[in-house]
Amino acid sequence: MRLGDIEITPLAAESLGTRSLCTHVVTPDISILLDPSAALAKRYNLEPHPTEYLALKNSLAAIKNVAAESDILSVSHYHYDHVRPGFENQLYNLSTRSERREMFAGKIILTKDNRENINPSQRRRGFYFEKDIKNEVAKIEWADDRSFKFNDTKVTYSPPLPHGPMDSRLGYVLATVVEYSDDRFMFAPDVQGPIVQDTLQYILSVAPDLLIVGGPPIYLSMFTNKEREIARNSLIVLASTIPTLVIDHHLMRDKSWKEWMFPVLNSSEKTDNKVLTMAELAETDNLLLEAEREDRYRTDPPSEKFMKWAQATEEFKLKHPPPVHDLDG
Repeated sequence: MRLGDIEITPLAAESLGTRSLCTHVVTPDISILLDPSAALAKRYNLEPHPTEYLALKNSLAAIKNVAAESDILSVSHYHYDHVRPGFENQLYNLSTRSERREMFAGKIILTKDNRENINPSQRRRGFYFEKDIKNEVAKIEWADDRSFKFNDTKVTYSPPLPHGPMDSRLGYVLATVVEYSDDRFMFAPDVQGPIVQDTLQYILSVAPDLLIVGGPPIYLSMFTNKEREIARNSLIVLASTIPTLVIDHHLMRDKSWKEWMFPVLNSSEKTDNKVLTMAELAETDNLLLEAEREDRYRTDPPSEKFMKWAQATEEFKLKHPPPVHDLDG
């Protein structure tokens, strides 16, 4: 989609078949790839369906191709659906030890500070991320609450924002704003609505023309009714305020997402604003493979060979890719 002279292209997301929010942004000055990764996860006590592994393979191929052409790779936080792991994981990431270094080599890296405003798990991941790539990249910059100028393009990062509720054990994420001329695009992953009102006020203060925001995880039983209500009210405010609002990620892991979103869609219609998924922004059909996994196992049962692999130990599956036709092709 074009926003003036800014081109915005979704590459991976739950509505496109994988866990991700990866987005490519191009201005006349720069090409920046936001959160260059995608992943899968166990759900309903089932490993991902073969269709999901093929979707992950295709998403990663697109991400790697675009990363090679990008000037800047940007990382909002260190969960593996947002940045590639530096080790082999054939089960949920289809990753290798060398892949991350190869992807980031020669690039400008704008990333979450791995020393401050970070939980222990992400601090550890961020430490190894820096260690892996620091001798390969053109430059690495901690981006928290900073702005960067590239000719007439301005890239601004938020202060660390809670990954969901305040004091979330999942730590913090960065939102990114790309401005060129009078157009302003904002990318706010994993704020889960947002739930935190300070995060909502920050987004409103930026006043983006187009916002991609991580929706709430309504599929999780631990996500309380009060948190659901707060997240939906935040989205209602955003839908009535922002011309184009793209909601995806955690929300799209639940088949009831559209019913839950009805008041948000109604709010946007009253103001002639748009509310879209990442798939709809990419002008394609929604493909909620994780949300529909149980159905797919019934209607399109995996092969006996795949089921035998799925029942193996996790240690085995981490080292051996699933036996899916065309996965290695």
